[in-house]
Amino acid sequence: MEISFKHQNTADKVLMVLQDKIIRRELKPNQRIYVDELSKEFNISQTPIREALYKLAGMNLINIKPRKGIYVAGFSKQDVLEVLEIRMALEGLAVSKISDISDDIIRKMKNNLNLFKETIKHKDIIANNEADKAFHLLIIEASGSKQLFQVYRNLHSHLSVQRLLYEDEEKALEELRMTEKEHLRIVQAFEKKDKREIRKAVRAHLSGVRKRIAKTL
Repeated sequence: MEISFKHQNTADKVLMVLQDKIIRRELKPNQRIYVDELSKEFNISQTPIREALYKLAGMNLINIKPRKGIYVAGFSKQDVLEVLEIRMALEGLAVSKISDISDDIIRKMKNNLNLFKETIKHKDIIANNEADKAFHLLIIEASGSKQLFQVYRNLHSHLSVQRLLYEDEEKALEELRMTEKEHLRIVQAFEKKDKREIRKAVRAHLSGVRKRIAKTL
């Protein structure tokens, strides 16, 4: 599989391809990854591949074990539930800090919701993941707290690792459709500029994700 790297950093392109393979389970949890094999597959040197793998390790998608090798990360039910608990705590804190809801935030959320719908339509799980991450960062941004925004973004907790627990694409898409409806409720609460409704909608969304994950295992 030779891939084109025009107008894009080679390591970033490799990162996107490997991330897609992991989320689509073409690379399965705990599967070993060989740098030399990827180098041959992509017809590029090993340097950008190693760079991409280190970035994936920072995103908790792979594990680099000294003298043992590189492996796709395995995600347990408990791992995912802990991530969701952290998100609920941070997003709840963000909502409590909101003093004024700008029209710009609402506009960005509505645009994001339209993008989210398009990614589902095209079954683009990677692009959907990015849209999902951006949506929840908007909730954090609405708090006006730069420190909270930085903490949330740096956690890498928002890679939506819960999707890795779904065995096939259709189940993943079903989850995304439910998420779309929940995001719509959050946007509607922001449009009302009602902090109580926002808090309820955000908690209902993350609680819904938590319940659906619990049923998958």
